[in-house]
Amino acid sequence: MIKINLIPTKRKPPKKVTELQQQMVLAALILIFVGIGMGYHWVNLTKRINALKADKASKEAHKKSQEKQLEEVKNVDAERTQVTGKIAIIEQLKNNQTGPVRMLDELSKMLPPGVNLTSLVEKSSQVDIEGEAFTNNDLVRFIDNLKANQLFKDVFLLESVQTSKEGTDMYKYKMQFKFTGA
Repeated sequence: MIKINLIPTKRKPPKKVTELQQQMVLAALILIFVGIGMGYHWVNLTKRINALKADKASKEAHKKSQEKQLEEVKNVDAERTQVTGKIAIIEQLKNNQTGPVRMLDELSKMLPPGVNLTSLVEKSSQVDIEGEAFTNNDLVRFIDNLKANQLFKDVFLLESVQTSKEGTDMYKYKMQFKFTGA
């Protein structure tokens, strides 16, 4: 059989919590809450630092791509300047190309029979000619033809010397004029 004791037993009185113990428990709770708050704040700051680092990296990548584009634009501008210069040179050559051809064509039309050219030098529309003529009258006719043409200005006979070539009397001459038809 089972015996049950129904006699009241003496209980120990509950321990009284002292004021010091209460303050220690309260301090522990406050420390726990402060620790949790600091941990939460630390996690938030870490997330913010990582977000700022990612933002900085993306902006630096964007800056590098813009610098590459700027460099490409500078290269394109330099190439465009070079091409423009080359086109200008080609246009100038085209314009200069017609001038000497036209000048030689007009000179050949102006040359009377018996007058020859031995040298022709052109420097910026100033033309120096050396040649030979059979008679002084042929040379005068050549000079008059040049003066009558509007493309030739300031025609000057610099020198006319009578010489003998292979037993024939000839006149060597030097003249200068400006060609305005270029």
